[in-house]
Amino acid sequence: MPYVIPELEDRLVWAFRVGASGPEYLEVPGTGLDVPQAWMDAVVAVAGDMGCLRFGREVVLDRLVWEFSIGAAYTVAIGWRPGSDLGGFTKGEGVPMGADFGDAAVWVADTVQGELAGYEFVQWPSHGRHLLRPRRVDGIPVWVDPITDQMVCAIRELCASN
Repeated sequence: MPYVIPELEDRLVWAFRVGASGPEYLEVPGTGLDVPQAWMDAVVAVAGDMGCLRFGREVVLDRLVWEFSIGAAYTVAIGWRPGSDLGGFTKGEGVPMGADFGDAAVWVADTVQGELAGYEFVQWPSHGRHLLRPRRVDGIPVWVDPITDQMVCAIRELCASN
């Protein structure tokens, strides 16, 4: 049975955890549709980066239940359910479900970064005294140092770059 977000009516919602072996679905709508691969790859990439260069209060990420939804206009929203470590959120800004991995990864990274810093007081990813910014460079979603305007690493490679 689909989980419907009241303020985002007519949406199909998938709930899943992201582990070392990829997504583990907890709920799927009974439509036979899957999360578009570019979006799932983007969420998995960002979720993997969340364990690195994070400052602020400690959070446990392995219990985080992500949500991905598609609305009637074929736009997406992402978020996660409230848990013991993080409050929940859902955000969608009219981004099309047909976006490619690069656009999806930058949007997911920016959305998660804003949610963590704006509400949870977690600076991620923090590189010294400033936050890295997600951006697309030459078609590749990357983390960029806003002070030097230099690419630090591709999104999904943050932990390997330390």
